[in-house]
Amino acid sequence: MCPIVYVDGEEIEMLNRSSINNGDHNETVCELTVQTSAKNISIEDLRVPILPEKVNKIAFIGDTGCRINMLFQQECNSVDSWPLKKNLDSIALHKPDLIIHVGDYHYRQTKCRNTKKCGDIYGYNKEVWYADWFEPAKDISLQSPFLFVRGNHESCDRAYEGWFRYLDSYPFSSEKCGNFVSSWSLDAGPMKFFIFDSSSGKDIFTTQSTIDAFERQFDKLIQDKPTWFLTHKPLWRSPKKEFLTLKSHGNLTQIEAFGDKFPSNVTTIVSGHIHIAQILLMDNVPDQIIVGNGGASLHAQDQESVYQNVEFDYSNGKNYLAHEVRNFFGFGFAILNLDDHEFTFYNQHNKEMYSAKLTEDFKLKRIKTIVDSF
Repeated sequence: MCPIVYVDGEEIEMLNRSSINNGDHNETVCELTVQTSAKNISIEDLRVPILPEKVNKIAFIGDTGCRINMLFQQECNSVDSWPLKKNLDSIALHKPDLIIHVGDYHYRQTKCRNTKKCGDIYGYNKEVWYADWFEPAKDISLQSPFLFVRGNHESCDRAYEGWFRYLDSYPFSSEKCGNFVSSWSLDAGPMKFFIFDSSSGKDIFTTQSTIDAFERQFDKLIQDKPTWFLTHKPLWRSPKKEFLTLKSHGNLTQIEAFGDKFPSNVTTIVSGHIHIAQILLMDNVPDQIIVGNGGASLHAQDQESVYQNVEFDYSNGKNYLAHEVRNFFGFGFAILNLDDHEFTFYNQHNKEMYSAKLTEDFKLKRIKTIVDSF
């Protein structure tokens, strides 16, 4: 039986979202859809955080779980090795009106070789979901509402069951896993967020059917107020050192589907997937922000801080130019302040690493201020 919720004084029973017992997930998940205009929501003695009438401060975090697979054995029992809770506690100090998670919550895929360092919880069950996300996020979940983006770790060949049971915005279905969650948007006052599911889009080896499906979801994008495009996999990402040379990468599926089709009101793309904090100031396409340094073991910490005029050349003949690529190292998160038109990267200790001013339409200005992170 699901609990009673009080919404602006009205007593409403929550609905059963899922109570399927398949061995990995055997608890009952309840839900209730409420209007964003609701002022007070409570369950028993717990007050549920809501969006304020005026959204100002928005936090971003991504790629947060403790990475355990055949190659990586992150120390889940160490807050220094896996600092997700530190990041979330630091975010809480900013008291954001909304927290956006850009995907990849679940990481403990295989058994850890040293249980003293990373425990013995693994697989695609509810225990991993609680260890990788719900337990570290339980305090801040009582403070600020979340917007969740689906990552490739929640794709149909990985932890999709938990995604659709716990985090997906649409009604639960016990049918076969869907590769694509329908795109949707959130109005944040002076701007919008468009949420796109890129979890099934391959970076290099794509298919026409996936490209066509991505195009259909992209076509839901409306050209009205300034918009930030939220997609787990970045369309463009930094040069990567391979065999002593720099290789530029991105997601060919999205590039094929809509890389050249963004309307002018889409000024910025925000992603994770790559475990680094990065800004790419692009030519003739939206700028790319990557905030994938939320807790999972990091990537590309041997890069330069700044690269100039980075070219992106793809097998389909399309070419793109990043006037500037900036990398920020270590674990952390980001804060967008709508009133101040400012975007800031912070490290896990809540120390400012970088701050960029935004134009009136929320595009990153080309003149920025670097703040030393050490």
